[in-house]
Amino acid sequence: MAIAKEVIETESILLGIEDQDITHGLATLQAMPEHPLPLAYVVVVICQQGEAEFEVNFQSYHLKKHDFLVLAEDSIALLKQRSQDFLCSYYLLKRSSAADVAYLLPNHLFAYLNKHPYFAATPDSKAFVSVWEQHIKQVFARPSGYRRQMLINAFQNLFLFLSEQADSHKQQLRNDYSRQEMICWKFWEMLAVQCRQHREVAFYADALHITPYYLSQLTKRFFNDSPKTLIDRQVVLEIKKELRQSQHSIQQIADALNFVDPSYLSKYFSRHTGMGPTEYRAIRM
Repeated sequence: MAIAKEVIETESILLGIEDQDITHGLATLQAMPEHPLPLAYVVVVICQQGEAEFEVNFQSYHLKKHDFLVLAEDSIALLKQRSQDFLCSYYLLKRSSAADVAYLLPNHLFAYLNKHPYFAATPDSKAFVSVWEQHIKQVFARPSGYRRQMLINAFQNLFLFLSEQADSHKQQLRNDYSRQEMICWKFWEMLAVQCRQHREVAFYADALHITPYYLSQLTKRFFNDSPKTLIDRQVVLEIKKELRQSQHSIQQIADALNFVDPSYLSKYFSRHTGMGPTEYRAIRM
C-alpha cells in the first residue's frame, strides 16, 4: 500500500485541526512521543497496514491490520512500538461534534468503550468498517452545506455498530462497576430522561442521594466535566432536536423544555452555541 502525500508526521496529529471539529487523515505515527499522546475529545484509529503496540489506560493492545481503537480525551494512551510499515487512518471529533454524535447512542456504550477501547478485526467488522471508511471519505470530499450532518450520521452509524457488541456485555459491565461508577452512570441515564424538565445539579444529586459536590467530583473523574456542563450540553442537544422540527414554534419549544419564556430559552441557547435559535434553525433546515 503506497503511503499518500497527505500522511502527517506531527506529535499533535491526534489533536486535530484547530478550526475543524471533525477531521481525518493518514499517519505512520513515526514521530509520536514516549509520553502519553495528546488526544482530541474522541479519536478513532484504524490500522491500515503493519502493526503497533499501544498501551491504553495501562492495558496493552496489539494493533494489526483492520484492528482499531476508540480513544477519549482523558484516555492515557502511549504508542510503545510500531513496525516500519505501520500506517493508520484516524478520525477526530471535538467536543461539540462528539456531543451531537452521542445524542442518539445508548448510554451503556460509553461505559463499554471506557473499559474496551480495542476492537480486533473480525470478518463482520472488516466488511463494515471498510464500507464505512469509503463512505466517510466521500462525505469529507463534499462541499459544505449538509456535510457536517452527514458526518454526524456516519459516526452515529459506526458507534451504533459498536453498540451491538456492547449490548452483549451490558450485564457484565454492570457487575464490574464500582459504586462510584454506578452512581456516575445512573446520573448519565437520568440526564437523558430528565433534562427536558430539570437543569439543576441539586435535583440529580438529591435523586442519587449524594451531595452536589460529590456528584461534581465523580463526573469530573469519569466524564472530565462538571455536572452542570453535562446538563447544559444535553439540554442544548434537546433544543437543537426541537428546532429541526419546523412545525414547532420557539414558544412551544420553551414550554416543552420547561423554560420560563422564549426569551430565556433564546438567551440560554445563544450563550452555549454562539447563535440564536432562529439563526440555528435557518442554517439547519
